Amino acid sequence: MLKRERQAHILREVNIHNKVLITDLSQKLQVSEDTIRRDLQELA
Repeated sequence: MLKRERQAHILREVNIHNKVLITDLSQKLQVSEDTIRRDLQELA
């Protein structure tokens, strides 16, 4: 999955649930928690 796709998925999850856990996202997207953290920092 490309970075852009991953970040779009993260935004969708946040919009739907208002709150997401890094561990849940990393498992769902099959990437490391650090990758999710970096994506969240870029999206902020």
